[in-house]
Amino acid sequence: MENRCGNLTRTGFFFPASPAFPYIPSMEIPHSELSRHPIHTQSVNGLEYAYIDKGEGPVLFFLHGFPDLAGTWDDAIDVLSAEYRCIAPFLRGYYPSALAPENNYDSPTIGRDIAALAVVLGIEEYTVIGHDWGASVAYSLANLEPERVTKLVTLGIPHPRFIKLTIFGLWRARHFIRFRKPESSVDYSRKNDYAYIGKLMRRWAPNWKGYGPTFELVRRTFKLEGRLEAALGYYWSFQAGRNDKERARIVYRRPKMQVLTFAGKTDGGISTKGFLKMKEDLGDQVRLRIHETAGHWVHREAPDYFVKELKAFLAEG
Repeated sequence: MENRCGNLTRTGFFFPASPAFPYIPSMEIPHSELSRHPIHTQSVNGLEYAYIDKGEGPVLFFLHGFPDLAGTWDDAIDVLSAEYRCIAPFLRGYYPSALAPENNYDSPTIGRDIAALAVVLGIEEYTVIGHDWGASVAYSLANLEPERVTKLVTLGIPHPRFIKLTIFGLWRARHFIRFRKPESSVDYSRKNDYAYIGKLMRRWAPNWKGYGPTFELVRRTFKLEGRLEAALGYYWSFQAGRNDKERARIVYRRPKMQVLTFAGKTDGGISTKGFLKMKEDLGDQVRLRIHETAGHWVHREAPDYFVKELKAFLAEG
């Protein structure tokens, strides 16, 4: 039987307690299956963070999104670690990093985690690269640490101030409605062995034929206690913080540094309109790259293209 008790957090949201049956709490996934690059751990803001760390030189922080893990950057790190120090954290709540206290997965909060990790590692300046929720974190981090973040790279999500609510946009982003309520979104996501998660990946990247291994690995981590709730907690924290003025001040402020942003023309989760508005507003500060056949995961669907454009951007003065 499932335990349907839950707890209230400081956000006022009700988070369901973890039912026993769908989890495999004692099973650990070896680090070698999470990435082909070295994984380290470090205590940051009271949480144990796991992160890939490879290479030497100027530092690049890679931030993954949903539903994904830090190993999503493995192909890019293969190439870039020859010239750069590449650090890719498993964001808070994602296995094997720690679950967050009070289910706090707000983007500025995670941005502070990454800033603290840089301090602990003795890194003074860095480029931050984020995909999906990692892009949301990257925008916040850039505004929290404008003197340390030298360049900003985002994929799949335009800057929040340029995301406008339209009927068509709401239809593309209807997963936000599905994930709005904690208990129902957990139950629905687990249904038929996480079929909805796989459906989202296919919708967002219809031409990505090789998504299967990523989906399978993510599904394995979501079966570990608390991990699905953590991943969905990014959506819940977003909902809970929408009227927070201090959060808005961080999230919606224009970045000060040069920005490279990637969009996929076949992305089923978001249109290119927000990216085009971002380019129009920020002008020469932004390099916009729209891939004709890629969807939401440009760095996975067109890895050579992504690395080429990223290296050219990093080489700019």
